[in-house]
Amino acid sequence: MKRVILDTNIYGTIVLDKDRNLLKDTIIKSREVVVYGFSLIRKELRDTPRSIRIEGINLRNYLLNIYDEITKNRTLSNTREIEDVAKAYFIAYKELGGLKRKEIITDFMIIATGSVHELDIVVSQDNRTMLSDKAIKAYAIVNKIKSLRLPRLLNYEKFKKEIM
Repeated sequence: MKRVILDTNIYGTIVLDKDRNLLKDTIIKSREVVVYGFSLIRKELRDTPRSIRIEGINLRNYLLNIYDEITKNRTLSNTREIEDVAKAYFIAYKELGGLKRKEIITDFMIIATGSVHELDIVVSQDNRTMLSDKAIKAYAIVNKIKSLRLPRLLNYEKFKKEIM
C-alpha cells in the first residue's frame, strides 16, 4: 500500500480535471493508495475565497469536500519535529542558493510531514519551489543527517497515471 500526501495545489488540479470523479472514486476505493491530509493543507484550502465559483459550484466548498472525502479523516498534525525538519530544509535550501521566500516554509512542512511519517509519495505541481532541484537537494541533505527517508516526489500526471 502506498501512503500519500497531496500538496494543496493538487486539490485544485483535481477540480479542473475532466476525470475528477473517476480519480476521486479510484482513490477512495483503492486498497493500493491511502491519502493523508495535513492540517496546514486544509487551512490553505479553507483560505480559498468563498466567492469563487467554477461551473456554478462554490470552489472553496468543493475543494474542502474533495479533501475530506479523499483523506477520510486521516489527518496528520503539525509537530515540533516536523517544524524542525522544515526549518532545516529552509536553511539548506538557502545555502544552496534557493529563493529566500518565507512562503516556501509551508511547502517544506509538507515534505517534512511526508518524511517524518514515512509516507511513500508526496504529490505536487510546484516545480518552482517544492520540486526544484535546490529544494530536492536540501531534502536529501537534511534527511540523510536526520536518518529520514524522503518520499518519492511526483507531479499530478505521474500520480494519476500510477493510480488509474
